[in-house]
Amino acid sequence: MDIFNDVKARVSAKSVAEAYGLKIGRNGMACCPFHNDKHPSMKIDDRHYHCFGCGSHGDAIGYVAQMYGISQYEAAIKINEDFHLGIDSDHKPSKEERISIQKRLANAKKVADIQNRFRKWKLQTIDELLECESLIEESEKAIMNESPHVVFLTNGFVYMMHMKSIIGYWLDILCMGTEDEAKEFFLTDGKEVNRIVANIRLAGDDILGRNRKCAG
Repeated sequence: MDIFNDVKARVSAKSVAEAYGLKIGRNGMACCPFHNDKHPSMKIDDRHYHCFGCGSHGDAIGYVAQMYGISQYEAAIKINEDFHLGIDSDHKPSKEERISIQKRLANAKKVADIQNRFRKWKLQTIDELLECESLIEESEKAIMNESPHVVFLTNGFVYMMHMKSIIGYWLDILCMGTEDEAKEFFLTDGKEVNRIVANIRLAGDDILGRNRKCAG
């Protein structure tokens, strides 16, 4: 049995995908890592994966090859090593081939790590911006009974109103835009988001906390 068939006989596509970070639901569905998937569109079982959104399809080895941008042979070697399968490949790569494979795998791992960090940042940022929208809405309701003089002197509330449309615009980019648009946003405004989220949380806590004291 060659290394391709031997690898696929010992590990399933599902277990391989999970080992490399894919979260799979009980129904076997997952958000496809190969395109900007907002809702689970990839079906994965023991033998194959198939995305109904972008058409990606393959087995355990194909998944790793596509995930890391490497050849099928390199993917089989990677699975063999990462899962400690101990499969003896029919083909014995030369020293130069081994060095080349190691470099490509190292580079592919760096790229995959960056992509994973970006996906985590994107999901976290969406949650934080939605939290900001909720804080702004609550603050608007809390300050409705205040006099116009007090409202305009409440710097935190004025700041919230100024940032309201910007937050909505950012959410549109992350939730409705393309992957390239989201990545550009990450590179240009990623740090600015953290500052603005922190400021809105402070303003919201001040307004809502003050309102609770008045109600009490």
